[in-house]
Amino acid sequence: MNKEKAGQIAEKKLQEILCRKEPDLIKLLDKSEYELRTKDGVEYQIRANAFYDDKDEKIIRVLVSVDDQGFWSTFMPLTVSDLLTLKSGRMGD
Repeated sequence: MNKEKAGQIAEKKLQEILCRKEPDLIKLLDKSEYELRTKDGVEYQIRANAFYDDKDEKIIRVLVSVDDQGFWSTFMPLTVSDLLTLKSGRMGD
């Protein structure tokens, strides 16, 4: 896997997610997102998840993983993450 290209894809997806409104971010706590993107003739598999890093402080970690569907990258995808503090907290918690 070309880690430079995979890293660019991962960072772009992470920034797209971080720019979303809070209700859309909260949806990632329940269900991950999955998509395929082609860059320079290679199909990359992208998965985005979110989970509480600190539930009491309403801090979530957004994690994006990318692989080129090759043998090793499937088991060891390139990952990037960032933390966000929710303003309102999650309803029902």
